[in-house]
Amino acid sequence: MDRKVVEQYRLALFGRMVMGVAHEIDNHLSVVLGFSELIQLAAGNEQKVRDGAGKILSAGEKIGAIVQRFSRHVRPHAPSPEPFVPGEMIPEILLFSRYDLGRDNVTVLPNPEIPPGILHADRRDFGLALLALLFNGAEAMSETGGELGVRASIDDAGWRFTVSDQGTGIPAGFEEKVFEEGFTSRTGTFHTGMGLPVARHLAEQAGGTVQLANGSGDGRVATIRLPMRPRA
Repeated sequence: MDRKVVEQYRLALFGRMVMGVAHEIDNHLSVVLGFSELIQLAAGNEQKVRDGAGKILSAGEKIGAIVQRFSRHVRPHAPSPEPFVPGEMIPEILLFSRYDLGRDNVTVLPNPEIPPGILHADRRDFGLALLALLFNGAEAMSETGGELGVRASIDDAGWRFTVSDQGTGIPAGFEEKVFEEGFTSRTGTFHTGMGLPVARHLAEQAGGTVQLANGSGDGRVATIRLPMRPRA
C-alpha cells in the first residue's frame, strides 16, 4: 500500500471527527465562561475567586490538550518508531473520537484497564490503526446500536489489542475479503472500504498483524498483535 493512501485515509477520518472535537471543546468552554461569570459575581470573596480561577485554568488546559492531541494525530508524517505507553495513548484516542463513535445508539465503553508497559512503534500510525478498527466496529452497529469496547493485554508474543462490537458479524467466507482495498458492504460518502486495509498495512509495517473474526455471541472482534520491540 502506498503511503499516500494511508495519509488520504488519515485526513478523511480526522476530517470526519472535526465536529466531535468541536463538541468536546464547547463542553470545556462552557465551564470557562460559566466560572468567569462566577468570578465577577464573587469578586469580593478571595477564596471563591481562587477556586473559580483554578477551575478556569483547568478547563483551559483541557481545551489546549484536546486541540494539541488532535493536531498531532492528523498531520501526515514519515513513519518513525518510538517508545510510548499504550495506557496513555488509548484514552487519548477515545477522548477525541468518542462523540463520533457514539452515533446511532452506539455506546463506547469506559476507558479499559491497560497493563503497564511500553510499545515501540509509530505512535500516530498505531492511533490511526486503532481508530480505523473502532470506526469499523461502530459502523457495523449503525442500524442496531450496541456496545463498542477496547481491551489490551500482554503475553509472550507482545501486545494484543482487541476492538469488539455487537454488530451482525462477518458472513462466512468474507474473513479476508474485508481487508481488500475498496471492499465495503455499506453505502455512504465515508464508506470507502479503506479502514481495515489501512489498519492491517500499518500493523504489518510495525511487524504485527490485524485479524477480524466473529465473536462468541453477536458481533465481531478485531485484533491487533504487535511485538514488544520494533522489527529490525
